[in-house]
Amino acid sequence: MSPNALLQRIARSAAFLLFALALPWPHCGLAAGILHLPRAELRLESGKTPGELLAENRGDSPLYLDVEQQLLLNPGSMPEVLVPVGETEQPGLLVTPNRLVLAPGQKYRMNLRILTPPARTQVWRITFRPRERVILEPGEAHGSAAPLIINMAYGVLIYQIAESAQP
Repeated sequence: MSPNALLQRIARSAAFLLFALALPWPHCGLAAGILHLPRAELRLESGKTPGELLAENRGDSPLYLDVEQQLLLNPGSMPEVLVPVGETEQPGLLVTPNRLVLAPGQKYRMNLRILTPPARTQVWRITFRPRERVILEPGEAHGSAAPLIINMAYGVLIYQIAESAQP
């Protein structure tokens, strides 16, 4: 084989390889929404502008979230005593919405409404629960074992500072 023929054959093979690599490959991974909360804690002081509570989907599929607001009655103690916002007598804070859909790459700023300044400092737990479940099923080689279901939740603590506690 002449050197020119060899070079042409190598050039054709390289061109075919580059063309094949340029074709769109099927994605073998599992599409999922990935929740990112930039802040785990937030302080709300009366007279000051409330900070932002952001939720972001860093995944590649929509993320469906249930948002739950609870008043923490015994901060720092175990087990925690949590009261849903709907069952508190006079909630000083309202976080909305309680359901949220985030598209891939979307950020959403949660609405924080201070209804009344508290007489004493209150601690609120905001829980974000994705509405999807991860189910791990055993292979057929393991027999008849039950599937393992994993539910994840993400939380943020909001400290609503009382007026008397501020300097």
